[in-house]
Amino acid sequence: MRIVVISATSTIARACVAHWANAGSHEFLLVGRSQARLKATESDFAIRFQNSKFSSLELDFHSSSDVQKLIDLLAKKPVDLALVAQGSLTEQAEASKELGYLKQQLELNVISAALFAEGLAGLFERQGFGTLGVIGSVAGDRGRAYNYSYGSSKAFLETYAQGLQQRFAKAKVRVSLIKPGPTATPMTSTHKGKLADPVDVAKVIVAGLAKGRRTIYAPKLWRLIMFVVRAIPFFIFKRLNF
Repeated sequence: MRIVVISATSTIARACVAHWANAGSHEFLLVGRSQARLKATESDFAIRFQNSKFSSLELDFHSSSDVQKLIDLLAKKPVDLALVAQGSLTEQAEASKELGYLKQQLELNVISAALFAEGLAGLFERQGFGTLGVIGSVAGDRGRAYNYSYGSSKAFLETYAQGLQQRFAKAKVRVSLIKPGPTATPMTSTHKGKLADPVDVAKVIVAGLAKGRRTIYAPKLWRLIMFVVRAIPFFIFKRLNF
C-alpha cells in the first residue's frame, strides 16, 4: 500500500506507522511541520522497518497552497490510505484569556485539518478509491467547561467526516473518524487520569480503518463511556466537574 500520514511525528501517528510497517511492506510519505523531526522519524523507521519505503515532506499546515501542492504531488501515483493526525490540546484557561492563542489553536485543529481532509477526499474521489482516517477525540462528543475550545474543534471534525461519509456512500472511498480517549503523549503529560498506551490505541485505529468503520473509538471502551456522558441530562451535567 501507499500510505500518507499527516503530522507523522505525532505519537499516535508514529504508532500507527509502526503497526502498518510491522504487518507488511508499504510505501510511506511522512508529512509534518518540522524538517528536523521528520528526518529523525524517517531515519528511525527506515532502520527499524527495512521492508518498507519511507520519504518525508515538510509543509506549512496553515497554507492552503502548500496543502494543494501536496495533493497535486500525490496525484502522480495512487494513494491507498491517508491518516490526518495533526492537532494540539488547547488549554481552556489560556484560550479564555488570550484570543490570539485561541485563534492559533483553531487554525491548526479545525481549518488545517479540514484542508487536508478535503484535499485528500478529492484525491480519492478522482482516483476512484481510498481510505481516509481523520483523528478527532472523545472530547468532541459533548462540550465541557474545562475543554470546550478543544472539544468543539473535534466536534467540527465529526460533522465534517459525516458529510464526507454521505458524499462517498455510493463510492469506493471510505472515511473514518477516529476518537482516541486520553492517550500517553506529550500533549497529555499533565493529565491526572489513566492514559491509554499509544501502541494499543494504534492497533484499534489500524483495525478499524481496515474494516472501514465510520467511527473508531480507541480504546473501544470509550464508545460506551461517551454514550453515557452524552445521555446525562443537562440539569445533572451542569453540576458535574469532569
